[in-house]
Amino acid sequence: MRKETSFAVNRATLLTIVVASVIVPLVQLPQLLQTPVHVELIPEFSENKIQIQNLPGSENATSFEVQPSASESTPATNELTIPLETLLRYFYLAGVLVAFLLLLRNIVLIFLLSRKATVRQMDGYRLLIVDREVPSFAFGRSVVISQADYEAHGSAILVHEQAHIRLNHFVDLMLLELVRAIHWFNPAVYALIGNLKEIHEFQADEQTLYSGIDATQYQLLIIQKGVGPRRFALANSFNHCQIKKRIAMMNKSKTSKAWRWKVATFLPLLALLLMAFGNRSENVPAKENVPEKVIETLKAVPETQTSQSGRLIEIRKDGNYIDNKLCTLDEIVNKGKEWGKASNDWIHLRIDESIPFSRIDEIHENLRNAKVYHITQSTVNSDDIIYPAGDVGALAKFTQGSWSKWMDAQLDHFSGGKSKQLEYKMSYSFIIDKSGKVRDARIVNRSDYPELNDAMEKALAQIPDWIPAKRLNKPVSVLAHYSGGATIVKTMVEKK
Repeated sequence: MRKETSFAVNRATLLTIVVASVIVPLVQLPQLLQTPVHVELIPEFSENKIQIQNLPGSENATSFEVQPSASESTPATNELTIPLETLLRYFYLAGVLVAFLLLLRNIVLIFLLSRKATVRQMDGYRLLIVDREVPSFAFGRSVVISQADYEAHGSAILVHEQAHIRLNHFVDLMLLELVRAIHWFNPAVYALIGNLKEIHEFQADEQTLYSGIDATQYQLLIIQKGVGPRRFALANSFNHCQIKKRIAMMNKSKTSKAWRWKVATFLPLLALLLMAFGNRSENVPAKENVPEKVIETLKAVPETQTSQSGRLIEIRKDGNYIDNKLCTLDEIVNKGKEWGKASNDWIHLRIDESIPFSRIDEIHENLRNAKVYHITQSTVNSDDIIYPAGDVGALAKFTQGSWSKWMDAQLDHFSGGKSKQLEYKMSYSFIIDKSGKVRDARIVNRSDYPELNDAMEKALAQIPDWIPAKRLNKPVSVLAHYSGGATIVKTMVEKK
């Protein structure tokens, strides 16, 4: 497109590229391409059963900041070691700071230059004449020109710089400079800025010739001034851009308006970009989305909570207690809501040995239904705090590929294929300890089919080891909780 003379179209296309590149990763994409054949087992966080059909990326969720290592590794022995991710973050932020300081420096230099200039209010802009040799340029609603240029070539140069002001080129440059400050590490940004400034000059040259300036004299002026330096990133300088390109564009025949339809070829490209880089985090309707307070990093959880009696629920053999007071399940739920409203502190369950899983699951489920999610747990004789993970694939790493595909295959095998023939709902949970071993795997909510329940119990007993989750560079235990079911293809087709 750069060889065409439809400069306004090229400019709009280039700006669209920049804006689309920034916006596309933020666009929430609906799951339009998935079929209603199967519903995977996924985390159950709220009172509504969250069911997502054909969610191939669920095991790669990015809701948590803490990511498992790519392979088994020995825990760091030096607590002062700074993770690579943190170093990279600091390096990036340092680059952003430097980029903004350079931008600020350019603005200050222009401001200092303007203070020494003779100011004249012109029609629609402010003219700054400086008594020193500087390249002429437009900055915002101002034009800076040297005294020598003003006296010798003022007419042509001022028409050119007025075109920059009239076409609001300063806004484009400000946008690109902000993008460069944030994406300073990306070489494509620098190329885009150079291309945009070229288009600005082509447009200004075109407007200058339309005003009646002699083309030959104007091109000679460009050659004469083309050797001057470029000093200000936020300024449209008369000297900017390669001389050959500017003169070639001025002498080139105008592109047919029909050419503009070529821009439509960008539409399928934009669609591909959306599919490749769009944000797929919202895979369920808004009313069923997991609340933001659940999407938190394990770093927010205190090292220990067993000593915090104000946020402690004890599950004893003879009942459930808060502050050594026997409480009903409704009282625990109400207290959990009260704590949740008061602060974002996590609630801890301290569990006696040999407590039936059903009692633990009952408290978890009732608190989830009441939208209380900050719940860790441990046993009375252990300091091992178990952190909630939901879809544990965001923290620990399954060693045999896709966790959902592995579980589907196991369930299909042990049920003799019935898991693909029946409509059902089911939820289950298990704990991955610090060593990656799986324990306490059980069905939380059973389906209506005994044969499927038996198949699930056998599948849960076969779960292999995982690469454990880590917090602050140390392995930690996490509680996984999945819920879902399956829907028959025939039923969906008949309904449709």
